[in-house]
Amino acid sequence: MKSTELIDQLSEKLKDQVKNSGDYMTPLERFHCVNTHNQVPDRLICWAFYREFPRYLVNHTVKDLETSHFNQTENYLAGLVEFGYDTIWTNVDLYSVTPEIYGCPIDMKEDAISVPMKGVIRKPEQLKELKNVNPEEDGRLPVVLNTVALLREKIGDIYPVIGHLSGPISLASSLRGASKFVADIKRNPEFLAELLDFCADQTILIGKALLDRGAIGISMADATGSPNMCSPQQYRDLFLPAYKKIQKALAHMTPVGVRWHSQSGIDELDDIETFVRESCEAGNTVFHVATPWSLNIDLRSVLEILKSYNACLWFGIAPAAFATWTEEEMDANVKGFIEKYAKGFEGNILMGPNMLNDTTKPELVKAWMKAMKTYGKCY
Repeated sequence: MKSTELIDQLSEKLKDQVKNSGDYMTPLERFHCVNTHNQVPDRLICWAFYREFPRYLVNHTVKDLETSHFNQTENYLAGLVEFGYDTIWTNVDLYSVTPEIYGCPIDMKEDAISVPMKGVIRKPEQLKELKNVNPEEDGRLPVVLNTVALLREKIGDIYPVIGHLSGPISLASSLRGASKFVADIKRNPEFLAELLDFCADQTILIGKALLDRGAIGISMADATGSPNMCSPQQYRDLFLPAYKKIQKALAHMTPVGVRWHSQSGIDELDDIETFVRESCEAGNTVFHVATPWSLNIDLRSVLEILKSYNACLWFGIAPAAFATWTEEEMDANVKGFIEKYAKGFEGNILMGPNMLNDTTKPELVKAWMKAMKTYGKCY
């Protein structure tokens, strides 16, 4: 593929850093050790969701990233070179790209993530007018696919390039409009089931395109699909079928399957462990706990469940920690988290920030990485 001089330079620098890191495994080997072979890695995976955060290193705006795969690739590579975390989540503006294709107005600012502003399905019968997406041609999906392909070509031998897309619940909410979507859960569940089935189909089409372009697996963000959106029974009846359809279509195409993270609000559930089991049985391979110290939850019992399904816990460190803690506090907290939660579950736990953003202090990201490498060794 065509590249830029900066992409080539960053790729070579990153390869040198990985080679001379002192780690036993490359990030790709570590990823496969945990997610494909269900084995204990050399150290805990530093699982970071960083999207637009490193753009200051390459002098790009958010809009620059959202509209050019060259800019996105430079952004991700610069972040890996600077901080050295283990994952690449492609697609900066994952919640806006597909709704835009269907005509949802998008609020795209120069330096903020784009968001859908308004639904386009005003009446249920309009659903039949919508056509399947063409990932190779429609809207800004080629930007997403080309970013995956270019990263895979440049560093796919040492890094896991993860295809990142919006899940069916969030897409349905954007197409219908948030208020109508919530009302449909109660008033028109039959239509909502049809809409979610359609959105699952679009997710499958985009997911297959990501895998075809070189993504090693699929990570599916679905914030609207959080369990506090509806009752447990409504979640089972309406949301889980869409996830199961996606898993059935995509999971066999990649050894690491499809991971989805829509678990915000689980502290409001009466039976968290049942929800964890249902999520795993629906095919989820990564269960995201954003702020475990605030939940009414026995985290180690959850880890036992995940272990039985060969799934992982993504233990998120709150974004505020990366803005307010000192480097000493970061070190002490990461050490404490590992000692309290990770011992005995080294092949089933990932740790890292929920979101790196403009409030994040780079020195705290580096302190987190240093602590992970110091205390997260598994041998």
